[in-house]
Amino acid sequence: MLTRRTSVGLALVGALAVGALSATPADADLGPQAGDVVSVGSDIQQNAFNFLADGYHELPGYNTAGNKWRFINFDSSGDGNGRSSYLSGTDTVFNPTITLRAGADNVTRPSGGTGGLNSLTRDVPGWIDVARSPNAPTGAQQTAATNNLGSRLRTIQVGLDRDLIATSADDPATVGVDETSNAPDHLTGAQVLAIYEGTYKTWGDIPGWGTNAVPGSDAAVAGQSIVALYLPATAGMKNIFLNELKRLKGSDPSIDPALPIVQQNDPTVITGLPTLAQRKNAIVPFPRGRFNLLGKGYYANSPNGSINNYSSTQDRVALTAAGIQLLDEDSSGTKTLADPFGVDFAYNAIFRDSDYTSDVPWQPGSTLNWVQALFYNPGGPDPFVKTEAGQALLAAAGITPAYDASKGTN
Repeated sequence: MLTRRTSVGLALVGALAVGALSATPADADLGPQAGDVVSVGSDIQQNAFNFLADGYHELPGYNTAGNKWRFINFDSSGDGNGRSSYLSGTDTVFNPTITLRAGADNVTRPSGGTGGLNSLTRDVPGWIDVARSPNAPTGAQQTAATNNLGSRLRTIQVGLDRDLIATSADDPATVGVDETSNAPDHLTGAQVLAIYEGTYKTWGDIPGWGTNAVPGSDAAVAGQSIVALYLPATAGMKNIFLNELKRLKGSDPSIDPALPIVQQNDPTVITGLPTLAQRKNAIVPFPRGRFNLLGKGYYANSPNGSINNYSSTQDRVALTAAGIQLLDEDSSGTKTLADPFGVDFAYNAIFRDSDYTSDVPWQPGSTLNWVQALFYNPGGPDPFVKTEAGQALLAAAGITPAYDASKGTN
């Protein structure tokens, strides 16, 4: 978590949530061999790609079959919960290092969708095969790939997630404390835009306040400050959120600079707020896939500080979605300013077009190259991500399997 004081009294949020990581190097990851396929990039996509590579519970991943060459998926920051790390007491991102190929010198870990894509466009040694990113390559990135790698990039969408607004919810485990949010049941795109631009600072500022509010709460909460939590500059979900506000407004939004900056995709940014009033008045952009996976208890509630003990499946404490909810959780499709806020975003696998057209088989005994085996094989056997096993793993990661190869070589 980052820290910032605001006019609503939200002080030292970072000291109260598990989102912060200390600025210490990540443990060494597996060193991929020359024939392994290496994926880097987006933190929000990392869990789905981890499942594709290694499976989840009883669902087998690609590597479960024991093939000679493996699909190696590196986490974005080195944290399995997908959290960013920062230099102690600052909002400066700490960038750990990694060894992308066994025996090679270590390099800065490619982090985030943009970081993964940019790293792929510069990857002259050929250590990176796949960039995970919700965004397709820009024209500048395609030019860089052509100049540096001698190949344009190809984008394959494997699934869809949705960015929504999270608020507080009553946690039954908190006996005697009602943590139900003061937010309306719906926040339109226009209302979210006005809140994050600082036009609406209290619930009563919203025209027609009370229409969809918590019953009986109108008079009591109309004057209470909205605690609009925002995301760090390096957060991929910030770009998803900003791009949707820009689309809705028709121009760049003017985000209120006083908004508190918090860790992305972490429920404790709401549940860890120090006062009940702050929790009940808080909102934050939050992806549905992460919310769904939190509901399965996949993430560990790892402590801050010096406690670094492993907790087995028998005594581990899961980080859950208890205490938060998503507004309009089941919504879909493109919305207008008048509709409840929500925007779909893609889980993309991006790779060199030259790898797709390669005639070099990947696994012994197969005629398929690695792209055909894993991601894209028109006219042949389905690639792994398109098989029943791959689709089940994507669904287990909390997203909608939605294979789309129409983006081609952009």
